[in-house]
Amino acid sequence: MMIADDPYRKPITYSAGFFMLIAFAVGGMIFGGFLGGIIWMLTTGKGFQELAAALGNPAYLRQMQLIQTISAVCGFFLPAVITAALLSRKPLRMMGFEQKPAGRQVLFALLIILAGLGISSGLGYLSYQLPLPQDIKTLFDKWENQYAVQAAGLVSFKNIPDLIISILVLALIPAVCEEAFFRGGLQNFLYRSKKNLWFSVIVVSFIFSVVHLSGYGFLSRFALGIILGLLYQFTGNIWLNILAHFINNALAMIVLYTQVQAGKSVMSAMNDRGGTYLGLLAVPVVVLLFILFKKRTEQTVTTNGI
Repeated sequence: MMIADDPYRKPITYSAGFFMLIAFAVGGMIFGGFLGGIIWMLTTGKGFQELAAALGNPAYLRQMQLIQTISAVCGFFLPAVITAALLSRKPLRMMGFEQKPAGRQVLFALLIILAGLGISSGLGYLSYQLPLPQDIKTLFDKWENQYAVQAAGLVSFKNIPDLIISILVLALIPAVCEEAFFRGGLQNFLYRSKKNLWFSVIVVSFIFSVVHLSGYGFLSRFALGIILGLLYQFTGNIWLNILAHFINNALAMIVLYTQVQAGKSVMSAMNDRGGTYLGLLAVPVVVLLFILFKKRTEQTVTTNGI
């Protein structure tokens, strides 16, 4: 089942919606940053210029987590819903929020994302082995260090409650907000405009990976984007994407937690460049799962007369 036609469509074109969403996201990021700065000043009594220097300081962990949440909601979720509301009289329906996933679809989504983790791991290891020019490696190392510092400033792994809060901030909320933006928004609008499955999935997966500003993680996130894009494309159900994205993020948090409990720092655990190519053996597994998933989904649609 591909993304269904929207009987509640408004006159604005989907192509216009695609670019409107990008513009709204930029505005949302700016607004989110402004709102986060106000919250920072109200909760700490410190000036806005001191915000960046506080990143990684455990004394301001909760403020940073709140600011991160506001940034995700304002930069991804709200722009997607607002744009969808300009394109459809039932925006949440068009985005896929009103559909209930079938139990079999949930099972397939879980199997696909778990196998996809192997692909992501293999591509991550491959990225570190590529013979890149030294200036590119220097840039990539800088990006990875900045990302690790930022992420380390948003998590605490002292105990299970800290782990749960970290999973909420860096797994659940990003899963909801990013899937609403990238799949329910950008990919949805692009596919409705071009009617080309692979074009919409690949373009949005590329944007999804670029936005994360991780050179060594580009291939891994691009592959994850394709997996999430196909899940959405075959069902139009955003909840399956949110579940798969959440599982991906939450498992990463749990692995970090176990490494920190074993004595590593968050920074050293995040900068671990170990791995293996064996994860790439999961590629045919994911392909097979998608073939079965698509077939079963189409059978369900036919049986229900949708």
